[in-house]
Amino acid sequence: MKLTINTTIIGAIVLLVGLNITLFMHGITLSDEINYYESELTSIEQENIDYEQEIYKLESYTLTASHAAELKFGKYNEPIYGDVPAYALK
Repeated sequence: MKLTINTTIIGAIVLLVGLNITLFMHGITLSDEINYYESELTSIEQENIDYEQEIYKLESYTLTASHAAELKFGKYNEPIYGDVPAYALK
């Protein structure tokens, strides 16, 4: 059996077309995986933003409570009015 140049070229073209189809299908599979991971990344980013906001809120309350404790500020502190003679300016 003698291989001619035409048979070799046709075989190479069929091989390259098959390889191209295989790579195309693999690319589609990879794009589906990329879309999945992008959606997961978006949901994780949103969850991270929610956690950051909760942390900021807790840190703010904690900081306020620690300042109140340092200043001995309690629930039943009485206000100081300027018209009381003990505190009025001379």
